[in-house]
Amino acid sequence: MTTIMALLEAGKTQKEVAEQLGIPIGKLRYQVTNFRKTRNAAPIQSAMEVDDYTLLDEQYGLDRLVVMPRDAESLYVYWELTTDLIKMVEAHFGCGWNVLPKKLRVYDVSFIHFKGDNFNRYWDFDVNQETSNWFVKGVAAGCSYVIDYGTTALDGRFITLLRSGAVQTPPLDEHAEGESRWVRMEVTKATEEAGPNWQPYFTGYSLSTQLDIET
Repeated sequence: MTTIMALLEAGKTQKEVAEQLGIPIGKLRYQVTNFRKTRNAAPIQSAMEVDDYTLLDEQYGLDRLVVMPRDAESLYVYWELTTDLIKMVEAHFGCGWNVLPKKLRVYDVSFIHFKGDNFNRYWDFDVNQETSNWFVKGVAAGCSYVIDYGTTALDGRFITLLRSGAVQTPPLDEHAEGESRWVRMEVTKATEEAGPNWQPYFTGYSLSTQLDIET
């Protein structure tokens, strides 16, 4: 870790360090994250545990929120907002971006076709202003979820800025021999470079970007 941190402090990106040392980018990020967590305060937690994660270096200039099952009982979420969307939000609310609260809303959409206003239940979590990705723990195995990133109006209404596609967590039960098995997901370059089509839109009190991903 000493060599990795020295290269990062010298101005190299995580991608450049991984290529120089011959380490998979996902493994390097995981090591850097654990190292930084030992030096920082504990992450914000709520009724359903949510873990902060290191910021991703790469940005794609797209308004997007991506959620993936990390294992049977946790999800990995990351997002990006363009300058144009942030300016639109500031103009809509008449205040600076940093003044607005930032939240994640997790919808349980198991066994239903989610249309935006039909769900089994949901949970809200406050997230840090500067972060762009989190681990959400405590979700149920074998269930489907959609996650929104947003803010709140003065009257307390949740305002969606970004929305993920639906994802399903794997089951906890044992698989028979020969059947497919789920493995614990870690962030890799391949998962970041998935190329979904993004369709931003603004309607009423909802500033949203939709993403279709395979479940």
